[in-house]
This record gives sequence, structure tokens and C-alpha cells, in this order.
Amino acid sequence: MALIYPIRSDVPEPDEDSEPVFEELAADLSDTWLLQVEADEDDDGVSFGPMSAAAAFELALELDDRRPDWAISVLPLYVPGTADELIALFDDDDEVD
Repeated sequence: MALIYPIRSDVPEPDEDSEPVFEELAADLSDTWLLQVEADEDDDGVSFGPMSAAAAFELALELDDRRPDWAISVLPLYVPGTADELIALFDDDDEVD
């Protein structure tokens, strides 16, 4: 699977069969999201958006089911705050530069 999406480091690993919680990602990172697709290594890729977190993930999952060899990234378009605040969302407390 080549589906790439952001996760927070300070939350427990979800169960494998659990549904994504789009509201948390939207609240923590952005209301608008972007989907990037690369069909092969030589492809520069294309971007789709803006869309909601739920719409981006639904489209990414559908594409991943139908084209598992594509690299698909789901990304927030806007993140308020400073670089340190953004880094803190993803880094463990003991990984401070």
C-alpha cells in the first residue's frame, strides 16, 4: 500500500479495523485537504483539492483499492501556528531539536 497520511505521535495506535476519525484531523491540522497522486516513480504527480478531510480520505482509499501501486498522499492545506507547534503535533516529547 502506498497511502500516505498524517498521524499524531501522541495518540495510541488505532485498531486495524477501525474507521479513520476525520474530525480529529480536521480540528488538529486543517479544514481543507489536498490529495497528491503519483502513478509511477517518473511521474511528477497531480494534486486534487481543496476538499474536506473525509472527502480526501474517501477518495484516497478508493484510489488505493483500485490502483495499489500508485503513491497517494493526503495532506492538510493549511496549518495555523508556528513551525514549533506543527513539529510538536508529530514529534515525541523526547525528540526535540
